Amino acid sequence: MKSKSENGAAAVEFALVLPLLLLALLGVIEFGRAYNVQISLTQAAREGARYAAIHHDASDYDVAAYATESAPSLQGLAFTVSDGGVPCSALDSVEVTTSVSLSSMTGLLEAEFLGLGPLYPIQLEGKAVMRCGG
Repeated sequence: MKSKSENGAAAVEFALVLPLLLLALLGVIEFGRAYNVQISLTQAAREGARYAAIHHDASDYDVAAYATESAPSLQGLAFTVSDGGVPCSALDSVEVTTSVSLSSMTGLLEAEFLGLGPLYPIQLEGKAVMRCGG
């Protein structure tokens, strides 16, 4: 049987622990999203480099369009694609870079956090190099 001094102790403990649990949950969500965007940027760069290596006469616009189409999870993000502007001839390599400035999904980590300064926006980049086909 509980004594009168223990009434409401669970509610107080929950109120103390809940903000820490929510902060940890938001951190996991933000990290997972940033990791997903990084993987998608690398995939888009790889597909763009593959397209440029196979299609020797592809323009920068074609490579960027193909890279953008190959990363549906990046829709809605303003990311850039660059392939160096070098034509892909036999035995050369083509390099495609994708980059984005990623903002916080919740907005909480864009403010100063524990005296560390703002954690967001972060710059993410994906890069791929492929040998041109002959």
